[in-house]
Amino acid sequence: MRTVSVDIGSTWTKAALFEIEGDNNLRLLNQAVTPTTTHHLAEGFFTCLHHLLEVANARPLLRRGDVTLKYSSSAKGGLAVAAMGLVPSITLEAAKVTAHSAGAKIAQYYAYTLTPQDIRQLEASPPDILLFAGGTDGGETRYGLNNARLLATSELDCAIVYAGNRDIQHEVQQLLAHKQLTVVDNILPELDSPNPLPARQAICDIFLSRIVKGKGLDVIVDETGETPMPTPWTVFELVKLMSQHDDAWQSFMLIDMGGATTDVYSACASTLSPDTVLHGLPEPFVKRTVEGDLGMRVSAAVVGESTRALIDSLFAMRPDLHAAFYRYLNKLAACPDSLPTSPEEHRFDALLAGLCVAYASERHAGTKKAVATSAGTVDLQIGRDLTPVRKVVGSGGWLSRAATFDIHRWLKYRDLDARGNRILLPTQFDYYRDEKGLIPLLANSARLYPQAAALASIHCLTPNPR
Repeated sequence: MRTVSVDIGSTWTKAALFEIEGDNNLRLLNQAVTPTTTHHLAEGFFTCLHHLLEVANARPLLRRGDVTLKYSSSAKGGLAVAAMGLVPSITLEAAKVTAHSAGAKIAQYYAYTLTPQDIRQLEASPPDILLFAGGTDGGETRYGLNNARLLATSELDCAIVYAGNRDIQHEVQQLLAHKQLTVVDNILPELDSPNPLPARQAICDIFLSRIVKGKGLDVIVDETGETPMPTPWTVFELVKLMSQHDDAWQSFMLIDMGGATTDVYSACASTLSPDTVLHGLPEPFVKRTVEGDLGMRVSAAVVGESTRALIDSLFAMRPDLHAAFYRYLNKLAACPDSLPTSPEEHRFDALLAGLCVAYASERHAGTKKAVATSAGTVDLQIGRDLTPVRKVVGSGGWLSRAATFDIHRWLKYRDLDARGNRILLPTQFDYYRDEKGLIPLLANSARLYPQAAALASIHCLTPNPR
């Protein structure tokens, strides 16, 4: 059986044709890539599909069932979610983790009571979805009710998913009845019992039912009969499958660097070294973070602002190169399909990639610092400890192609953060490239052939000699 996978990215639309042989062998037959038509995603989608299948019109093949189709989209930077919780390190963190695992990027986040300024910010720049969490079941209700009242009188026009304290579900439903409200089970019913799946599914359902409209995805749905998934959702599930189906890959990191965002995934058991105390929620086995200010093309100019301190230090003795680098970033942001045309621009591209890897990885990892207690000094850990990880994968267009990129230099470019905390990233690891750019495409195929796609994903990786 032949199956087609298409991934609509912010810059490029990519496709692959696979054939399933036996139970666990997914063989690559052909690949195609075209620029994403951001004004109407269906145009680039069908152009890519026709190139892939080498036909003038692929629609009859799909209608007859000659090939199956699964596709995903992260165009325009993906799904924007505002996360709202009570305590920053508890329910707000649970909301962030839930949104990220659903394939979203965090556009804004809020803790405790919303302020008038917060409301104005939400109204001025509404997310696709507001994930409204806060309070364990039977716990604090005052903040949640106050925030519901503020949202009720606001002009915010977006989907709202309430996934907070069940004791105020009824009141929240009444207060927000005139809004686009979905109520699901609490994402943190008890402090040690995260429950992200109902909210995660609600976010995906809203993506499928509402957000695909107006971007040309609805045309693809009408003509193919298939609905898209958020690309990060499918890659998240693939990372989980890879970890489950090969013991050698039970623990690893995957850095997916695109034109608009840099996503970091990690599969890693949540363990504590001796004399270490965890602050905050336990980490999930598979975790995703996304950095909307770190991307190789659409977000290039924003990278220059987010990483300015490091850029300034790197070019401290070369103000001419400092200015030239910023001109290059602005050029990329204005023309996202630009490619480097000189040796200097190739070096700037490598630096831009390094900045994205460095900052995205550091934000994904946990930290540790020594604190004094009555029982002596202990290490206080926040987030996940990735120091045991021995495998790192680079994916996304630039990382896939960059055979000479020294990721070891950038993954942990410093040992301590600005507050003096130790950054818990791996230092000794093997690096693999998704050389053919198949990871997001195999992630779609995993919806049909989970084990075969997981094994094919591991086998398609190219070891990068250091």
